[in-house]
Amino acid sequence: MKKLILFAALAAALAVIAACAPAPTATPAPAAPQPPVVVTATPAPKAAVPKVLVVCMAQEPESLYIYGTNMAVATYTNQAAFQDGPIDSKDFDYQPVILQKLPNLKDGDAKLSKVKVKVGDSVEVNGSVVKADKEMELDQIVTTIKLKPGLKWSDGQPLKASDSVFSFKTASDKDSGVTSRFIYDRTASYVAKDDVTTEWTGIPGFSYSLYHTVFFTPLPEHILKAVAPKDIKQHAFARKPVGFGPFRVTEWVSGDRIEMEKNPNYWRASEGLPKLDKVIYRFIPDTNQLTAQLIAGTCDIGTSDGLLVDSIPFLDQAQKSNILQPVYTLGTTWEHFDFNVDPKTAPKPRPEFFTDLKVRQAIAHGTNRKEMVDKIVFGKSKVMDSVAPATHWAYPKDDNVLTKYPFDAKKAETLLDEAGWVKGADGIRAKGGVKFQPTISTTAGNKPRELIMQVFQANMKTIGIDVKLDFPPATVLFGRGKENDYLSGNFDMMLFAWVAGPEPTVGPYRCFEIPTAALAFSGQNNPRWCNKDYDTAVAAFNNTLEKSARIPFAITAQTILSKELPILPLYQRITINATSNRVLNFQANPSQSDLFNIEEVDVKDAGK
Repeated sequence: MKKLILFAALAAALAVIAACAPAPTATPAPAAPQPPVVVTATPAPKAAVPKVLVVCMAQEPESLYIYGTNMAVATYTNQAAFQDGPIDSKDFDYQPVILQKLPNLKDGDAKLSKVKVKVGDSVEVNGSVVKADKEMELDQIVTTIKLKPGLKWSDGQPLKASDSVFSFKTASDKDSGVTSRFIYDRTASYVAKDDVTTEWTGIPGFSYSLYHTVFFTPLPEHILKAVAPKDIKQHAFARKPVGFGPFRVTEWVSGDRIEMEKNPNYWRASEGLPKLDKVIYRFIPDTNQLTAQLIAGTCDIGTSDGLLVDSIPFLDQAQKSNILQPVYTLGTTWEHFDFNVDPKTAPKPRPEFFTDLKVRQAIAHGTNRKEMVDKIVFGKSKVMDSVAPATHWAYPKDDNVLTKYPFDAKKAETLLDEAGWVKGADGIRAKGGVKFQPTISTTAGNKPRELIMQVFQANMKTIGIDVKLDFPPATVLFGRGKENDYLSGNFDMMLFAWVAGPEPTVGPYRCFEIPTAALAFSGQNNPRWCNKDYDTAVAAFNNTLEKSARIPFAITAQTILSKELPILPLYQRITINATSNRVLNFQANPSQSDLFNIEEVDVKDAGK
């Protein structure tokens, strides 16, 4: 540019000199000075700088094949590279994504009718799939779901209803690796009626409240139809899938990163989505290093698997310094105590510390759960009063129906006195010659749970209970199937977590879920508590198909559970994310994956 300007100025000067040369016959009047002519070049348009986002996570997914992994972190990458939906579960409820709508009985795209069952047909009776031993008539549900029109795989091929049926058949194969066969064993048929329509039929007797969610995530039949289900995990597809998500994988460097680019065939491309051109998922196993890189600005988003509660003070300070933005979400996982309320029926009977309701109530009032929240998650969570989070649709709007247990050490001592547990000279309570010295067990190597146990032990000492702490490995604590296992009933108290999904956690506490030898100790009712009214409420909840009609039964179950207190809910864990200041529209939701809306995430400035 400078050369052009200098050249133009020089040319103009020469023109002036030539014009000013004397004529042979007369002296001309002085010429008026002429301004120099400056020629400017039209700048070439700047190439758009790609919008690149760097996501840092602690764990590397083992696969991007949906039936090839149970790792939670795989959802972070699968939301981008393979699937969009097909059904989201924001705010503990379901929303269609690539589907036109979810079926319901009112609209007629779900139908419940009586069918005749022949001897030998598969039916569900009392929650189990069995062969009918006589002719009978049972209810059967059929649902119809339609895909949005014009969907494509990332390679440009049409995505069809038959791809969902292919996925169902793949997962149903005994060698597929699918861990839960619940819905597959209860499916009578699943077919494609046309290119966009699937029809699911449940087995007779299967009353499924989640009937509206039965749609199997499509797999590209045109790519995988010749691959045996057991071989897909090792197929190139598992690391570089053809999907229908907003991005597609370009490179996977084991132990380091997965890189993705915008999918030009994404079904929402006309909306300008995804906003980003490229996403890089980096694997940083050291959580301290991950936090440091977030603060340093080399990571744009930190996922919850890599940000532990220990990092909260650093993240809060970084926010005050306007370096990054931490995002704390009340999660779906919640910690709780289980009381063994019927130890005499366990394979190895133990002292009956918690058979008396007053004792359980005393423990609840004597446990400072708010102190646990403050010490362990720096006050970012809340004490729970039920098995459903307060934001859950099944949680009672008027929660005064629940029995609550605020921290009150004096009330706890009064209840223990009334139950006959009297303090001795050493300050420890005893009854019938047995000292109140229960053992509470939880997983080894879990720092937050170690802190819970320490707070609990100190709280109990105050009211005269000498608690012993036990930290077996998780594989031992959660072992099932043998009479020596903890979960077979061989414990006093346990501390562990449940996960609250769109369904409230009411199922595990039914009478038939009590682990017994007859059930190979497989039931989930670890407290060994049985209440027929509770069972009736849960059965009605499970067998009622429309949500609005189910809520009263869920509330009844929660009311009974809070009053009888076989478990003591503690608090919800929090999900921790953090973003750099350049990140736009990152959304966190308690019942969704960290990056469920990756197609809508944007950055203020391009490049990285």
